[in-house]
Amino acid sequence: MASRYTPAYTEETLAVLSRPPWKLVQGIANFRDIGGYPLRDGSGSVRRAYIYRSAEPSRITEEGKILLRDTMKVSHTYDLRSVPELKRMEKETPIIEIEGITRNFVPVFKDVDYSPENVALRFKSYSSGDLTEAYRCILQAGGKTAYRSILSHVLTRPDEPLLIHCTVGKDRTGVITALILLLAGVGEEVIAEEYALTTLGMGSVKEAIWDHLIKQPLFAKGDAEAIQGLENMLSSRKDTMLKTLKIIDEEFGGVRGYLEKQCGFSEEEIEIIRKNIVCDEPPCFPLK
Repeated sequence: MASRYTPAYTEETLAVLSRPPWKLVQGIANFRDIGGYPLRDGSGSVRRAYIYRSAEPSRITEEGKILLRDTMKVSHTYDLRSVPELKRMEKETPIIEIEGITRNFVPVFKDVDYSPENVALRFKSYSSGDLTEAYRCILQAGGKTAYRSILSHVLTRPDEPLLIHCTVGKDRTGVITALILLLAGVGEEVIAEEYALTTLGMGSVKEAIWDHLIKQPLFAKGDAEAIQGLENMLSSRKDTMLKTLKIIDEEFGGVRGYLEKQCGFSEEEIEIIRKNIVCDEPPCFPLK
């Protein structure tokens, strides 16, 4: 049985997803490079071909594995999903282990199902399009374990590309991506634009997810508020990330404050992490 997260592309979507920052890795949806974005001070850009983000990879093809390992040189993957998510998804597809690539299980919420459907059920505010309470929870839970593990890789393995993913690569993956880009010095509007790309990246799986979720008891009743919340859950709007960046600034002391207090890095380590994710090459995308 095919997974509901298996990407199914139209020719038009394929044309878009074949251009940067997208990477067309067969069997993985929402796959892109987070590098190439301009630094706000004009000194360069975020390193390309180092940190990638995506949806879960259980349907990756043999060609996709070769591309990931041999061409893109990804050495480690960081899986942000919870234990309940993995157990549920294993009924459809096995957890993927790719020879030559180390899989790191680093859940943001170890024992809580934070798949898109369950997050939509947990947070009533989704009906109004406000996802910030969920993202605040992710920030609170992810720092000491999941995000620290990822950033420790950046600290100590600057020459070993990595892939970060959760289930569809939007929320938990989106928050750590925002933290990385903030630390690099990317402008808030650009970070929000990068986050918004997930709406396109999820396009290949959205219909299948919707068809599955609409059969669940809450949504099947036709509750307008619940259905609107589900629609919001399956999209990524700029204003969501802009509000999240404000939370990072006002509630966590900015990105450096977050990395110090929530992740446990020293000022010296934070500066090394920053240096490992930037370069003096010109950006690939326009400054906003």
